[in-house]
Amino acid sequence: MEQLQDTSAEEPVLSATTVFASLAELREAPGYSPKAIAERLTKSLGTDAAAPLLGVSVELLDRWTSGQDAPNAEGRLRLADLDALIGHLHSAFTPAQAMLWMCSPNVQLGSRPIDVYRTLGSAPVIGAIRDHAQEAFR
Repeated sequence: MEQLQDTSAEEPVLSATTVFASLAELREAPGYSPKAIAERLTKSLGTDAAAPLLGVSVELLDRWTSGQDAPNAEGRLRLADLDALIGHLHSAFTPAQAMLWMCSPNVQLGSRPIDVYRTLGSAPVIGAIRDHAQEAFR
């Protein structure tokens, strides 16, 4: 039987300057602006659902979405956090499955994922989504 050779090359080394220069450009990229993220979230969740998850009023989210107002640093972080969560949900579940998963008790999280998100942010919920997706492939 023929043995496969390890042909994996070493990972290229990225300097911190390269990474941070790329991040600076990304901030101005159309898909990553606060307005674009707000639009994506309102299209995905609806304004009435997205606003409370972001901790803002529907009116303020509407202003962010229309570009009439820009979020402060905390608002930008909340947008990014919820956007990351929604992206992971879309990659692992259908919309109906995502709603059921987010609103059902989760043993790993010790609570419903929606409640964990509201208190701790997206990181533990995204970890649970990844674990769930990995279980599906075992």
